[in-house]
Amino acid sequence: MEFIKGMDISGLPEMLDLGAKFYDSHANERNIFELLKENGVNSIRLRIWNEPENIPESGGYSNLQHTINIAKQAKQYGMSIFLDFHYSDFWADPGKQVKPKAWENLSFDDLKQAVYNYTKNVLLKMQEEEVLPEMVQIGNEIRSGMLFPDGEVPNFPQLTALVNSGIHAVRDVAGENDIKVVIHLDQGGRYFYLRDWFDDAIQAGLDDFDIIGVSYYPFWHGTFAEFKETLQKMVQRYGKPIVVAETAHPWRCIEDGFVGEQQEKIAGFPSTPEAQRTVMELIMNITASLDEEMGIGIYYWEPVVIPIEGKGGWCSNMGFFNEKGIALPALESFQYERTNLKKDVAKIYQPDKIIAAVDNDIKLPDYVKVLFYDGTLKEIPVEWEPFSNQTIGNFSIDGRVSQIDQTVQLELIIVEKLENNHNYLINGGFENGMDGWSIVCEDERVKYELHPEFIIPFPAPPIYYLYVESPVNFKFSLTTKMNGINPGKYSLKMDYRGTNTTGVDVRMIAQTNDNNILETVIFPTDEEWTTYELSDIEIEDGNISIGINIVSPPVYGKIRQFTLTRID
Repeated sequence: MEFIKGMDISGLPEMLDLGAKFYDSHANERNIFELLKENGVNSIRLRIWNEPENIPESGGYSNLQHTINIAKQAKQYGMSIFLDFHYSDFWADPGKQVKPKAWENLSFDDLKQAVYNYTKNVLLKMQEEEVLPEMVQIGNEIRSGMLFPDGEVPNFPQLTALVNSGIHAVRDVAGENDIKVVIHLDQGGRYFYLRDWFDDAIQAGLDDFDIIGVSYYPFWHGTFAEFKETLQKMVQRYGKPIVVAETAHPWRCIEDGFVGEQQEKIAGFPSTPEAQRTVMELIMNITASLDEEMGIGIYYWEPVVIPIEGKGGWCSNMGFFNEKGIALPALESFQYERTNLKKDVAKIYQPDKIIAAVDNDIKLPDYVKVLFYDGTLKEIPVEWEPFSNQTIGNFSIDGRVSQIDQTVQLELIIVEKLENNHNYLINGGFENGMDGWSIVCEDERVKYELHPEFIIPFPAPPIYYLYVESPVNFKFSLTTKMNGINPGKYSLKMDYRGTNTTGVDVRMIAQTNDNNILETVIFPTDEEWTTYELSDIEIEDGNISIGINIVSPPVYGKIRQFTLTRID
């Protein structure tokens, strides 16, 4: 089977209406389909919203007629079609699965029939227009369910009944046409989420489907090694081929862009045109490297966007075209062929900086992590150049990774004395359980409990963290209040670790009076603990309330070690 090198270009009509023009890498204006075709794109993914005219923000785009129009142009260039049913008048994703307006008051039996009728009628119309899709996904990123509240997880019997209605419609229209049915979830690098969902759905009666579709955004959905492991385990467990239905990486870091510096760090690659291409090559290589060609391809989500004044967000830094509409290097990565698997080094993870006191023993790491293009992650020995621990200052230490003939650098900061700032929070590390802390969470299905984390050298006392997990969309708030603190400027810090996806909103907060609320957005990763900080908190009356708020689809999070230290 030809490896799918696909793109979701559902937003193209809006871009063209806004005056967008597209150019090749030599700045020649081009027909966008011709340009995509000559760079190896062989499939187009298209979302369809039921009646987007009901939602002013939609602009009326992604309706049936828009979908057919784009599909016709794609077919003219020999590209296959992957149709993405959202079953909503606007966006559907793990954080929101809103019924179409026309279906709001239907009984459950009537809702099932509506899914069947709508799916069938769309496909019949596309068949009439000779643009019948080769693949169809029933719902978009439905790990939390679809058509809320009827099909919301954990009510798998009702969810699978709705999904089955869509599957039956596809089968009834297909006839002799080979239309593959895709079940699409987010969290492409989190095997346990995907395994639990498919086990529950199959047990609840999910009808036979053809392909597992996953979203994998490196800044949300785990490391590349975890992505590779997840795909391998899913193939082994369910025997289904896998398509990466959505993926992306930014080409620049910009204030109004969709991805910023924190997500950059989580992804492990910078926001540059060259890194964007490398990430695409990585994801294609990992997918194509699955045994027996069970990784059938990838789709980049919305590459045909350009920065347009007033749009911001995705358009600013996630497409394959710069602010002048000129193609970026990542477009050429779609010339990839499965027969040309790359297995060389994709990235060496630079060691974390080390801060140490002068004249103290300093231990540099014995190994560095190395990522290869097939998704393999190895720890390889490193030999560091000699350095002195007797001079205060900032130093860059070179290390030789001889097995791969590469060098790395480590930042070493030597100070006169390591500071030990006083923490003004009582029980900021949960040493006394939840004393002094208040939790607000109205859904009893959300689990939260303290866990010890043991550290070396043993038997040092454990560090405690609060574990929060939900099988449903949820809201969670953790706060504590302090009184009698000396007026002045303070810094609040907290460690967080957890999973992430579309629609996750996690914020650390500090409130010093009714009108002064400070907050910082947390971009979760479960690869490692990340410290977040709110600095320059002005406490005037001695009172402060601090904590964390979570509004999210099903994820888990770990919270530890709040510290409030004086900085003036």
